[in-house]
Amino acid sequence: MKDLTFVDADAHVEECEDIWNFLDPEYKPRRPIAVTLDAAPGRGNLNAFWLIDGKALPQPVGSGASFLGTPTSCTLSSRQKSFSRGSQELTDIAARLRDMDKMGIDIQVIFPTLFNGHLTDDPQLEAALAKSYNSWMAEACGRASDRLKWNAVMPLRAPEAAAKEARRAKGLGAVGVMVYGTAGEKLLNHPSLDPFYAALLETRLPLCVHVGWSFPPLNRACDNPYAALTVSFALPYLMGFFAIVDGVLDRFPGLRVGFFEGGSEWVPFWVDRMDQYYAIVTKLGWGPLPKKAPSRYLQDGNLYLTCEAEDRLLPQTLAMWGEDRVMLSSDMPHAELRDNAKDELGRRGDLAESTKRKILVDNALRFYDLG
Repeated sequence: MKDLTFVDADAHVEECEDIWNFLDPEYKPRRPIAVTLDAAPGRGNLNAFWLIDGKALPQPVGSGASFLGTPTSCTLSSRQKSFSRGSQELTDIAARLRDMDKMGIDIQVIFPTLFNGHLTDDPQLEAALAKSYNSWMAEACGRASDRLKWNAVMPLRAPEAAAKEARRAKGLGAVGVMVYGTAGEKLLNHPSLDPFYAALLETRLPLCVHVGWSFPPLNRACDNPYAALTVSFALPYLMGFFAIVDGVLDRFPGLRVGFFEGGSEWVPFWVDRMDQYYAIVTKLGWGPLPKKAPSRYLQDGNLYLTCEAEDRLLPQTLAMWGEDRVMLSSDMPHAELRDNAKDELGRRGDLAESTKRKILVDNALRFYDLG
């Protein structure tokens, strides 16, 4: 694959109602509905939402605020992006491939948008929704399987269902599984999740920890889009890193884990601070503790990370994390994407050309086992 120039490690689909076409019969009466309003006071350009189990998502104001570009009938998606609805929704695969060509993307690994937060208080319904989404994604990406790859959604609040779905997703062609930084109010190192991690080792699927609204106490504390993006969307991601190195990798040392859409500049601060606290607690004799300091897990070779092309501390992160395990993502078609992420990284004068090649191509191929 020497001719590849950019393997996009983290892109997205903006979901349409077709993703629920694979719902099991007992859940069809609870099928989510996309609602579009002519006027939406207080919602800005988020004039469309999903009605799921009596709750409207996204909810841009009030306790539990969230901010999404789905469904695509909302003004944010339909009028303020350069991509067609068909490209965003993956209902027009040719349009998506054309958009990828414009951005210099050879292969794209696609994550969800709607599932960036818990959709319902019912874990079993959430598992059914994830299963339908995964089936639909397998069919959509299968139309251009050489260029469109996908990560399956995992219903972590139902761990046994998640383990079963991971095995099914592998058979459908998923290249990884997506989770958030927490499983509801549980950290990712909770023992109840061990059957799920065992299924990942069995299937050789990597775990993709993505930013998202996963920790209910933080969600309840945030009541506007700025707080929702800065606090309740981003912080569970750091909680996820803590949990992975605080027990998960000790119990499942062969697990491949990536951290997505949080940038790379948190690494020097967060890992160094965790090492400091590890040393303090070790000296005091308080436990339990992981087998070694957090920074030492970075040396084992199975932790990966996506950066953003303009990250100012990227050289420092590479020195700590290792240049063989950092990838680049476009975040296409989200509103905050960088149209020329590949070119922006290419223009950097503080990175060797061999390092850029690893970030753009080689590391993503290895993480997702794309050959």
